[in-house]
Amino acid sequence: MIVMEIPLAAAEKILKKTNMRVSKGAVREFADLLEETAVDVASEAVAIAKSKRRATVQLEDIMQAKRKIL
Repeated sequence: MIVMEIPLAAAEKILKKTNMRVSKGAVREFADLLEETAVDVASEAVAIAKSKRRATVQLEDIMQAKRKIL
């Protein structure tokens, strides 16, 4: 399992672009969602690269994974 943490300040900054007040709980949950999505896309991109027998994840792998996951 990949352990990472999106900075709460970054997640809050994104949410505040809605011009609404945002609770700390909402910020935490949003950061968790961003992390989960990022890990899912990254994992899929790695699988795509491996299926093409490459050791390097390339932009095309990320784009393909993004289309599949999102």
